[in-house]
Amino acid sequence: MNVTHDVSHWSAAALLAIPPTAPERLFSGDAEQARTEYRALVALWHPDRCAHTEATEVFQHLNRLYAAAVDQLRAGRWQTPGLLRLQANDGTEFRIRYRKEHAFELGRMLIGDSIVAYVIAAEHADLFQNALDAIDRLPCADPRMAAEVGRYLPEIVRHFATAGDRVLVVRKTADLLLLRDVLAHCGGRMDARHVAWIVSNLLNLSCYLDYARLAHNAILADTWFVSPERHSGALLGGWWYAVRQGERMTAAPAAALQYAPFEVTARRCGDIRTDLELIRALGRELLGDASGLRLARDKAAPQPMLDWLRLPAGDSPRHEYQTWMRQVLPDSFGERRFVKLDITANDLY
Repeated sequence: MNVTHDVSHWSAAALLAIPPTAPERLFSGDAEQARTEYRALVALWHPDRCAHTEATEVFQHLNRLYAAAVDQLRAGRWQTPGLLRLQANDGTEFRIRYRKEHAFELGRMLIGDSIVAYVIAAEHADLFQNALDAIDRLPCADPRMAAEVGRYLPEIVRHFATAGDRVLVVRKTADLLLLRDVLAHCGGRMDARHVAWIVSNLLNLSCYLDYARLAHNAILADTWFVSPERHSGALLGGWWYAVRQGERMTAAPAAALQYAPFEVTARRCGDIRTDLELIRALGRELLGDASGLRLARDKAAPQPMLDWLRLPAGDSPRHEYQTWMRQVLPDSFGERRFVKLDITANDLY
């Protein structure tokens, strides 16, 4: 049975507070119900019938909201808090339950307990396909390598197209948290000891990317997920920009263009040095200053760690990783020990 929302209780202030991009806050996710609700609202707020001083503004805003609702319903994309309903082009309906939503340059990222869904605007279909191809071709020499590096890499659950979007769903474990959310929870600055194990994981991953002859080009707090309980992580996002080393880059996030070596940005080709520079920049960002200018003054980390993070990256991930593990970490922290990062999904979402 379809149940139409009671719209008569909405005040002018409440209606005007609804963003034009969020019609689901007002209308039902059914075309007939939404039309009925729209007509009821128009009858209440039409300036020829309503004496309220904001009637005209409300009436115009209702038209915008209803137009957005119609567009979303036609596109097979309707969202309620914590639930996104999508209709694929073949008629299949998918429901994606999530705990956190982030917008990014290509669309939206929805973080659930066991999945991450990327909803990419159809205009970026070429980058979407690039991600599918890059993930599908990730090589492993043997089962041992697959077991070692697999924890860092995305596993595709499904992908499909809607009238207006391309959707990629990848698996994640419940303990994996988006690094951007962790950093925000920590007030924009993390303890150097936690930054250390995050950078260790990323440098280890860079060795695999070099083995695969790939440049990911988007190793960022918005693409890397961390497991506080396991001191591990996974690069679930950003694969839209991955290219083989030496191949032409068709697109890149702003951070890649900002931190890549000059000759790389000039040639616009895949180069592992971009990933190595992004890792250093991310380490600095986690300490509170991506530029690195304030880190020494703020004593954000031991000096050997700061010196390494502020130096230009080399061109060998293996050498970078070995230097980090054998020199930088021992000189910074002494004997290795596990330091608990007490953050869970419930703290963030």
